[in-house]
Amino acid sequence: MIPVSVTPWRLPSKDLTGPDARTVHLWRFFLASNGSLQDLLSQQEQQRARRLLSPEKARAFVASRSSLRQILGRYLQVAPRDIHFSCNTAGKPYLSGDLEGRLSFNLSHSGDWGLCAVMLERDVGVDLEKINYQLAFEPLAKRFFSPAENTWLSAFQEGRRRRNFFRLWTRKESWLKGKGRGFSEPDLDLDPALVTGVSACSGGWWVINFPVTRGYVGSIAIAGGADRIERWTWPGQVFNP
Repeated sequence: MIPVSVTPWRLPSKDLTGPDARTVHLWRFFLASNGSLQDLLSQQEQQRARRLLSPEKARAFVASRSSLRQILGRYLQVAPRDIHFSCNTAGKPYLSGDLEGRLSFNLSHSGDWGLCAVMLERDVGVDLEKINYQLAFEPLAKRFFSPAENTWLSAFQEGRRRRNFFRLWTRKESWLKGKGRGFSEPDLDLDPALVTGVSACSGGWWVINFPVTRGYVGSIAIAGGADRIERWTWPGQVFNP
């Protein structure tokens, strides 16, 4: 397999153009939110944020959805509030209405950070996890990982097993999200090639782990693969065309 080119995290230039069918744009953003960001959301999203009982979860939801809208709005040259989404039966969102087309995306957030992947013509999934050093991860592995996946995980020494649990979890989650079903997918087992390597291609999907920032693990899954991953840090300013 030809190695995929992965750039360092960079701030975008004003003339940054959109991705193509062989290049994926991967954005990271800090979940620092203020009340003004709610104005970028739809009424339905604002209502959903108000229904969240945890203020922390509400802030993360507002920050992640407003960042998604600003990033997509940058490519589409429309105001964030003018973007309309629909969801498939498993809840995976996609652009709808007049904006429905070839642009695909996926969103994830954990802790203080979020990720958004954007690509043309190919399904894409992304997952981000903050490494929780208090989490009893073995019961989760036994519940959600296949026997082969648990065998792979148990081969690591105890000190490395936790980080590799999160590597495998994000790899599996990004793959399932890319397919559009999440953990409701009937076939939850990763191909062995997608389990053992940091980067692998199998079954029509290419999956790679990557660092996001200290203490976080990310993964992206791309249908058919890609030649290049361009990694960008969203600067945080409110975008309106």
